[in-house]
Amino acid sequence: MRYLIRFPFLNILDRYILREMVPPFVFGLAAFTVLFFSVETLMGVARMVVESKAGFSVIIDYLVNRLPQVIVFTCPMSVLLASLLAFGRLSGESELTALKAAGVSFLRVAWPGLLFCTAVSLVCLYINDAVVPRSMKRALDIFIETQKKDPFQKALLASPRILKNGQEQMLYAHKINLENREMKGVFIHYFFENQRRRMLYAEEAKWNGQVWALKKLRITEFDKYQDPIQEVVAQETWTPLQPEDSPPSPDILAKREFRPEEMSRAELIEKLQMLGPAEDGDEEGARKRNRYLVMYHQKVALPWTSLIFGTFAIPFGVRPHRSNKSIGIGLSVLCILFYYVLMTVGMVAGETGHISAQVAAWVPNLFFGTLGLILLIDASRK
Repeated sequence: MRYLIRFPFLNILDRYILREMVPPFVFGLAAFTVLFFSVETLMGVARMVVESKAGFSVIIDYLVNRLPQVIVFTCPMSVLLASLLAFGRLSGESELTALKAAGVSFLRVAWPGLLFCTAVSLVCLYINDAVVPRSMKRALDIFIETQKKDPFQKALLASPRILKNGQEQMLYAHKINLENREMKGVFIHYFFENQRRRMLYAEEAKWNGQVWALKKLRITEFDKYQDPIQEVVAQETWTPLQPEDSPPSPDILAKREFRPEEMSRAELIEKLQMLGPAEDGDEEGARKRNRYLVMYHQKVALPWTSLIFGTFAIPFGVRPHRSNKSIGIGLSVLCILFYYVLMTVGMVAGETGHISAQVAAWVPNLFFGTLGLILLIDASRK
């Protein structure tokens, strides 16, 4: 804390308040982070160790990449605990009464605490949008790699794509080894105007650098009534597909679809533009789009929870329950539990379309923020 003296806008009172808040914040950050890891992340680590016998370096790499997301969740909890304990002690030992007798208003006392909470929120805002997406992608890639028991993945169902001739192509492979660029049990379907026009089946497929070559190939053509009208069989030869008919390269197929929490706000906007507006009656498509939209707004709402919790906890900490640490920790746990219940309910309501995505993401902050403003105004009047 000795470095705070370099800032001219921080006087003795500001530094004193910050000295009261920083130690419990650091303690809470460490405690809640360990608790979060033990409840959620270490279960994945246990699976990695038991199922794949992952090495120590892999486990450390996985935990380090999960840490930024955990910190974004635990910083608000730590701010809440620090505010309750710090201002609870000031109230319990009558220091706030002495400051009030000296003509110092409660808002002036609360200002350095609110400044600290704002700084934590800004740091979390940067981490959540710039660091978390990259680290979460890496963490999930590590987890997926450790679950592979053989070079061939169990199955691959590629997203449909539109060809130059207007047909829609869909690829399914029973097993795929993207490193060796091989597939087994391959089905390639071609549709036009929602009707299947052609189907290719091959026992094996290899990427020759430009297109996929198929072995033991069977090609079936269909008429407008979906009845097979022609079948061509190539047993032992490798048959390369035409470039316009060949499925995407292994590098493109290897790119998995990222989850919303793995994406930055810019990536979420790009994904929403790709999805486009949901069609009438497409409930699954609308729910998927809403999920990305809720996460887009939550990328901002969640980091500002630190300031919201500070606005609520600072005046609540001076209530006449004194400075008992166990009470402070208990209140922190109850508030955190209620906050995440509201967050879960809001996300579900936003995904199902019962409320707008923006409201869904900000519901918990609106509740605790409104309560915090009421408590701040009430405490400043007393």
